[in-house]
Amino acid sequence: MSTRGVAGAIDATLVSLHALDERTHAVEWFEDDRVRADAARLDAAPVIAGQFHGVPVTVKDWIDVEGFPCAGGTPVHRDRRPTEDATVVARLRAAGAVVVGKTRPWDGWDPDGPPVTHPVDAARVPGGSSSGDAVVTAAGAAPLGIGSDSGGSVRLPAAWCGVFGLRPTTGRLPGTGHFPRFGDRSDGRTTIGFLGSDLALVEHALRATAGPDGLDGAVPPVPLAPSADVDLGALRVALLPPDPDWPVSGAVAGACEHAVGMLVDAGMTRVEWTWPWLAETRAITLGYWQRTIRSGADASQQLWDWDRFRRRYLAAAADVDVLLSPVAADVAPLRTAMDARRGEDGQVDLSEDFVFTLPASLTGSPALSVPMGVDAVGLPLAVQLIARPWEDAHVLAAARALG
Repeated sequence: MSTRGVAGAIDATLVSLHALDERTHAVEWFEDDRVRADAARLDAAPVIAGQFHGVPVTVKDWIDVEGFPCAGGTPVHRDRRPTEDATVVARLRAAGAVVVGKTRPWDGWDPDGPPVTHPVDAARVPGGSSSGDAVVTAAGAAPLGIGSDSGGSVRLPAAWCGVFGLRPTTGRLPGTGHFPRFGDRSDGRTTIGFLGSDLALVEHALRATAGPDGLDGAVPPVPLAPSADVDLGALRVALLPPDPDWPVSGAVAGACEHAVGMLVDAGMTRVEWTWPWLAETRAITLGYWQRTIRSGADASQQLWDWDRFRRRYLAAAADVDVLLSPVAADVAPLRTAMDARRGEDGQVDLSEDFVFTLPASLTGSPALSVPMGVDAVGLPLAVQLIARPWEDAHVLAAARALG
């Protein structure tokens, strides 16, 4: 983006974003006057602000942006307007990014409002909870979205909508400014992440925002290696074997086999993954969700099980640099099918949808949802790449080989 013309480009983005929102209800909050003022400041600046100069970005409505409302997914906080950016947002804005809208998590905080709809088929769900960012980036209304991922909330909607969805290593990015607040002791699974149709832009966003901010004590100063420096010929890749308890569609299974073949063709060595971790992962996660109603002894056992699971993962992954798996068992489901799964309390057991994304959340591993074309009716397919903690560059390098 040149130092002149940012305002015109942002105006065009806002037009596209409003039109998309009318069709998909993906945007929670617009603040167009403030957005245009930000663009005008960039045009008036004597130098380019940084590598994101003029790049339009959307932000999930669980992450603070100064001047925008941030309800945190609940009507109780609909009038909340933070006075500071979340650290990740501040770092991208310092590099020239323009936040053009706050996106809806799940179906938004208003239970009577219209649901967020899929960008390809309005009868289907886009996945959550970073729903709006997945829809916006998949539709091309903005190139980058900032979301958050606890059990797969970046990766699942990215997969169902057909964009890249990166969950960095837990502790790679500060969580400062996420609302509701999370931390390594209150929720050691959650991290801010990115969604976008351009893998290089997603990696640039990670590099621009990684590292300690002095406020989130769970972010150590671990260097982030460039993916371009990774030698694929030195890496070993494994495919998560079929699990009879969690079958996947033929299209998803085919996408995974095709992706492994591409990585082997790129120089990686295929090895075997033998640990059947899905059932244990789901049990630990369900226990975590129930922690507030469990006794002290039960909660202590749940944490011990979680620690044991992470140790077993590190042992299993010692000889596997990249694990490839489905993101979900099938393509984006029909909303009617999801509604049919609602219990008497009106809730859907989402652990069924997230079963393939839960493990990386428990181990703190970097994981990336990678688009792999479409199925026979044109719905996006995807695969998931998982690496050991702090080896974010491995999943990014492998994803480039799948491009």
